[in-house]
Formats: sequence, C-alpha cells, structure tokens
Amino acid sequence: MSLSAHLIAQLDAEVDASRRVIERVSESIYGWKPHEKSWNTKDLALHVANLISWGAMILTTDGLDFESDEAKNWTPPSADDVAGILELLETNGQQVRGILEGMSDDDLQKSWVMRAGEHVMSSDPRHFAFARWVLSHQAHHRGELMVYLRLNDIPLPGIFGPTADEPM
Repeated sequence: MSLSAHLIAQLDAEVDASRRVIERVSESIYGWKPHEKSWNTKDLALHVANLISWGAMILTTDGLDFESDEAKNWTPPSADDVAGILELLETNGQQVRGILEGMSDDDLQKSWVMRAGEHVMSSDPRHFAFARWVLSHQAHHRGELMVYLRLNDIPLPGIFGPTADEPM
C-alpha cells in the first residue's frame, strides 16, 4: 500500500469520527468552557473542523514559519452554526484527500519544517508531519470536544468502540 493510500484511509476515518462528534454539538453550549483557560465549545468545534486544512499546507509547502507575516496574519475560516462547521470539515477533508491522491511516496518523504524564525520545532518527512500535526492533532482535540459533550450531558458517539451512550 502506498503512503498516500494509507494516509487517505486514516484521513477518511478522522473526518468521519469528527463529523459524528461535531454533529452532537448543541448551539446552546457554544459559549460553554470547562475552565477559564479552555476554548469555548464553538471555537473548539471550529478548530477540529479546520485542523484538517493543515494537511494542505503540509502537503504543498516546505514548511511553516510562525514568525512569517503570512502565519501571523492568517485567520481560520469560521461558521455560525453546526451545519457550517460540518461544511468546513467536509470541504477541508475533500481538499486534502484530493492533494493526497496525487502524491507519490517520494513526495511524502520530502522534508517539512515547522519553525518560529530560526528556532526549528520539528523537521520530519511530510508523511510523518501529516500524521502528527493533522491526524493525531485531530484526534486530540476531538477527544477534548467529547469531554465537553460529556460534561454537558450530551450523548457520545462511539469512535474507537462503544460508549455508555452507544453500547454494542
């Protein structure tokens, strides 16, 4: 199996899992957050939907410099309701999937660097950067969003197996 086929399968699974969680977000808890340092529910759901777009950047550039004007001036897309957040997720997923479909293993072995000016935070093959900064990052924040749902008595979908709300 090619690296791109492997990453597409993982991407599809992450988009599907994230869709099932975001669908559960109630607009009545958009402003809720578990701690003053936490994001509110709406912003966290938007982050989960927009994280996939990092894949396009990783797959089509040599790196990200947080000190660049482009990075400092970037604003993530927003949406006003759950339907709009889900549309962002689907659009981002399809864009990244399309890029991956056209990539060879050699393309995915090329180096991708995350930095802040001269400070290099990571330098890895693109396939590893994609898995780390898109797939694992997505799962991390989706897990946070599931905690928000649980703390607001919203039933959780099964992602890696059954939940108390969706038993086998």
